[in-house]
Amino acid sequence: MNAFIANRSHSVCHPEVLRRICIRTTTREKAQHGFPMQSCFIDCAEASEGRSFGVPQDDSNLRRRGATAVLAMMFLMIVTTLTVGMYSMSMTNMQSAASLSEVTRARSAAESGLQWMQWRFVRMSRPKTTIGVIDASTAGSLWPSIRSAIVTDLNTMTRTAERVTTTTATSITSSPISLDGSDARFTIKVEQHPLVSGDTLDERYLRVTSTGTYGEIERSVSMEFKIDKKIKFAVVGKVPIQLGRNTIVEGPVAMATASKYPPIYMLSDFTHLASALATRVGQFEAMLEQQNKDYDGVISVNDTASYNAAVAQGFTDYDKSGYLDELDLFVQQYDTNGDRAVSKSEFTNPGTGKLYDANLFAAIDSLGSPLFAGDTDRFGYNDGKIDANDAYAKLRGQIVMATSASAWQASMSGGNTIYDMIKGPVESDTNGAAPVKFSATTADMLDLSPANFEEACNNFKAKAGTAGGTTVKTTGVKITNTTLAASDANATAVTEKTPYGSTTYQATYKRPVFKNMTFKNVIVPKGLNALFDNCKFEGVTFVDTEKNITTSGGSVSTSPSDGSSWAGRKVSGDTFTKDKILLATGTPTSGQAITLGSQKGNNLRFNNCTFNGPLAGAYSTAYTHYANSWEFTGATLFDNQVDQTATIVSPQVNIEMGSFTNPDAAPSTLVGVVVAGNIDIRGTSIVDGSIIVTGDGAGNTTLGYFGASDSDTNPTALPEGGYGRLNIRYNPTRALPDGINVAIDITPDAQTYEEGL
Repeated sequence: MNAFIANRSHSVCHPEVLRRICIRTTTREKAQHGFPMQSCFIDCAEASEGRSFGVPQDDSNLRRRGATAVLAMMFLMIVTTLTVGMYSMSMTNMQSAASLSEVTRARSAAESGLQWMQWRFVRMSRPKTTIGVIDASTAGSLWPSIRSAIVTDLNTMTRTAERVTTTTATSITSSPISLDGSDARFTIKVEQHPLVSGDTLDERYLRVTSTGTYGEIERSVSMEFKIDKKIKFAVVGKVPIQLGRNTIVEGPVAMATASKYPPIYMLSDFTHLASALATRVGQFEAMLEQQNKDYDGVISVNDTASYNAAVAQGFTDYDKSGYLDELDLFVQQYDTNGDRAVSKSEFTNPGTGKLYDANLFAAIDSLGSPLFAGDTDRFGYNDGKIDANDAYAKLRGQIVMATSASAWQASMSGGNTIYDMIKGPVESDTNGAAPVKFSATTADMLDLSPANFEEACNNFKAKAGTAGGTTVKTTGVKITNTTLAASDANATAVTEKTPYGSTTYQATYKRPVFKNMTFKNVIVPKGLNALFDNCKFEGVTFVDTEKNITTSGGSVSTSPSDGSSWAGRKVSGDTFTKDKILLATGTPTSGQAITLGSQKGNNLRFNNCTFNGPLAGAYSTAYTHYANSWEFTGATLFDNQVDQTATIVSPQVNIEMGSFTNPDAAPSTLVGVVVAGNIDIRGTSIVDGSIIVTGDGAGNTTLGYFGASDSDTNPTALPEGGYGRLNIRYNPTRALPDGINVAIDITPDAQTYEEGL
């Protein structure tokens, strides 16, 4: 038996014998002879099937019991392989998704850094310069101050580690800066051009590169910024600003004094046309107060809740501009043929055969005029109809105010609200910016200190008088390159009240009269207090006044109340009252007086005059109102062909333009900046530049007609001949004159945006 087992590989056994052997042979015995324990069962199984060891058998009729197991194992292998493949693919996808997510986060961090730096450029304390046009040389000289300003600004970061910067002669690089609690970071690098030899950009340009990181991924974006100097406001001042009917502003408006109310006051352009339209506008304004908290007088059709509420009250975006505002009510009122536009024929009064308000029609149709010679006209410009293509807004730009909304509201009485003060659509000219901004800081404004404009005044003075060339006088006809005198007057002196035509005058002057004369590069001396009637001014005209306004004790003051006291302080003659006739020289008689204001100031009136060059005045430490005041009446025309950087630069002078009785009678065009202590424009005028009000002694800056009184605001006043029109447009293409000491700008050029690796 054991021998058989030992030699099983050479034996041929009958199946039955083998079966018995297998049965009788114990497992222990097989193990003792070196057989695996499993072999017993294999041998027995083969024996039971009639097989013998080592001898081929005919299996055709035998059952293959292992096929199912083989198939199961094959499927198991396939499923396992698929599982491993799917797992591998899933892991790869997860890794790819994670990498893409990190790439996206890194790029987002880089873009956030670029926007953050743009914001820092606006908020940081930028260097100032008196140079009006920034060229490559000026920009190069400013770069060290700019770099230092960036370092100083970054030193205000909350985290100490983020304050560290690395600087070179031409660049500054920040430390990694975190966005939030995540691992995202960005690093800012600011470089001044030219970066390499042959660079097409010069020192006026800075490249800002923001490199974002997230995990091990790094991405960068860059953009060019330009060093420039702009005012950036259509109107900016220290006293409340009033915008009357037919007064349309294209550009931001800012009021820098927080304690004077109302900081802005705007009248609707449409309520004077028809009673039905006035009623409808009133209902619309009431609805706005319920639905709109932006004070912008507009509802977007995309603001579903507010727009549906407006539609429920019968209002609709009639002109299909995408916005619901007062213009929709106007167009709907006068559109008779259903083309969603108002033509001149539709806006003609059948009783008079004239337009209901020709100036208003012209003011709206001429919006968006070319900014410079060769600029393309917008679609619909001066096409003889008013529709959505005119993109009408009462004020197209942000309203910026130092006061808070709550403080302004608290200052009101009689149930009035801020909505009662801001009427007409306001559209911000900056994407994402609120149309009305409260609690603005000095960084949002312009430094309006009058002393910042003194150098500009002196620069103009240096071009007038004998500095302009050889003095030539043709008596009664033309005076060139000299300082005028009262003896140069060629007409009978007149006595008149100022402001001229106002029902609330402030002083009375005896004036020498210059009539039908031409002046070139002349200086108007202190105390001339003249009337120029139908005169032409060429070159630079400079008006001299006393610089130091003093108190009764002799100390120099910047206070407007001290300025008012100084203006009326008696030198000789009677004590000042508004009815006493003021002289500059001589011996006053009864009813006459010489004051410091009449002797050392300059109260002038220009009637039907033409200015072909800039008009400048001396800087005074304080605003004196009537003592230093210039009035422009009749058809006074500003057509500056000499220096288009400025029309008027006189930081403490009161300017009165237009008629108190007929605003349509005094058309004028002011090009470049208009710098004044205060300015009221009541006539038909175009301002192609910026109005800058530096004085703080006036009650308000009046742009448009508010009645015949200089001291009152009458929103319902209707002058003979209509309201005229006033278009004020900030023109960024206008250069500034030298001498205005304000901060530079660092402005982005969005077209230069690039993504790096």
